[in-house]
Amino acid sequence: MVRLSAIGIGGVTFQRALAHKAVTTGTVTAQMIQDAQWIADIELTDKEKEVLLRQLQTQVENERKLRLVKMDGDLGPASVFSPHFFAEHLPEDLESKPELSDTRSKVNVSWAIPLASTPSTINWIDDIAVAQSGIVEQAAALRAGKITSQRLTDIYLGRLKKHDPVLRCVVTLTESLARQQAERADQELAAGKDRGMLHGIPWGAKDIIAVPPFPTTWGGKPYRDQVRPNIATVAKRLNDAGAVMLGKLSVGTYALGDVWYDATTKNPWDTSQGSSGSSAGSSSAVAAGLCTFALGSETLGSIVSPARRCRVMGLRPSFGRVSRFGCMPLSWTMDKIGPIARHAIDCGIVLNALLGADYKDASVVERPFEWPEKFDMKGLRVGVTESQLSASEKLVLEQMKLDGAEIIPIEYPNTIPQEALLAGLDVESASMFDSLFRSAESEEDFGLWGASFRKSQFVRGIHYVQSLRARTMLIQETERVLRTVDLVLGGDDLVRTNLTGHPSMVVRCGTQELVTRSNSDNSNAVKDDSPVGFGPRTIKLTAKFFGDATLVAAADYVQRKLPPEPALPPAFS
Repeated sequence: MVRLSAIGIGGVTFQRALAHKAVTTGTVTAQMIQDAQWIADIELTDKEKEVLLRQLQTQVENERKLRLVKMDGDLGPASVFSPHFFAEHLPEDLESKPELSDTRSKVNVSWAIPLASTPSTINWIDDIAVAQSGIVEQAAALRAGKITSQRLTDIYLGRLKKHDPVLRCVVTLTESLARQQAERADQELAAGKDRGMLHGIPWGAKDIIAVPPFPTTWGGKPYRDQVRPNIATVAKRLNDAGAVMLGKLSVGTYALGDVWYDATTKNPWDTSQGSSGSSAGSSSAVAAGLCTFALGSETLGSIVSPARRCRVMGLRPSFGRVSRFGCMPLSWTMDKIGPIARHAIDCGIVLNALLGADYKDASVVERPFEWPEKFDMKGLRVGVTESQLSASEKLVLEQMKLDGAEIIPIEYPNTIPQEALLAGLDVESASMFDSLFRSAESEEDFGLWGASFRKSQFVRGIHYVQSLRARTMLIQETERVLRTVDLVLGGDDLVRTNLTGHPSMVVRCGTQELVTRSNSDNSNAVKDDSPVGFGPRTIKLTAKFFGDATLVAAADYVQRKLPPEPALPPAFS
């Protein structure tokens, strides 16, 4: 460092000159990267410099675009500093607090379909029929004595063991815990202690969700034996609701892709494909009927993408609905936890169990989640951008029109360069894994994140804050559009709505011929369009902030009008 200072590299003059040159010329050169390595305190190989050069050139262009956005002095960043939260609710104070279940907002749960009216059409001695049933049907059968939680658990544990060698969706099977929880559920239900709709229902946890004493690997080899000290709030709430945890399901390394340290998780409808985004194991297991439901998470597509690939229901709730405490952080301003299931109503039941503040995640807000007493498509305002509808979404749109929906063309403003705002994700993820980045022994330890972690060392603090301020504008303009309708069908808004925190839901419905296609996130995919059979279609719905119940109600409508067929992939039924 003394030598560098002697030639001016360590001085303020050099730092300013480097930043000025990059910004004013609109480019970054290999020599500039070589000279600036000391700023990030890293050493790069020639190959890493080559990749970083391309990324930084894009980053500089994004910064230039963002500087063209006019921001008023009254515009604050899309993040809130709440020091009182951390001071008022220190860990040692929690022991004196009332039970969280007593302090959470009371919500209307009458929509959870009266059990007595649930039709008994399932053959409960048929394991396949049981495996494809949903929460409402299983809850009714448990209370009618047609099945026990222990038998449900046996069925799903058996299917997980049988099919995981093909799907590679299980990281840790929590068999002993599952059997204990199932036995407890049967005993409590028999004694008249009913914890609600999820009592005795088997589920799977994405392996970013901490449940000690089991490992929480985050999909990365360096963490394969990691046991987190605290149970995640979402796992605790499901435990309190009487649900039965079958195991920890695979996550792409640090929540990116479908490749984790031991394998690639497969799509049950076409096992030549990976299952896509980081909620890989959750989507794969649910699709194959290996659990009733699972939890996933999304930062930038990790529920939506695998739910579409694996043809299941995936609900990404409004940001702030569900605590992330105890779940691996990737981006504190973008992470969301949500349910994955085969039935629309199941996503609503699970979300209802997860809602509310826990004194541990400062982002969580209390908002009602009320199922409409009567959901009628007639007069419902459905927003669409016709050019962005898939064939399946066009089919659903015609059904909505037949049932009286009002179709309203919408278009989001294109004033904010969305890609420039992803600096927040880059910087926050690099911050989370900075110690790993600086101590890892192999590039493989980073999964797909290596290039992003290196690039993030060069993001200027000003650009990060400006990107948060511009996100405020993006949130406002997006909410303004979404408030003109009740929901949006389809649309190319994945990046936008993850940056803003608006809720989206993938819905499986109807049937179509499936083909195998090349996919950029899956190098093992067959490179053609060969038919591989039939499976459900998928569509996407989006709503305004805290319009989650409308999404679930609309998804239930779509699923009833166009029942998904077949219910399970042929190889798993």
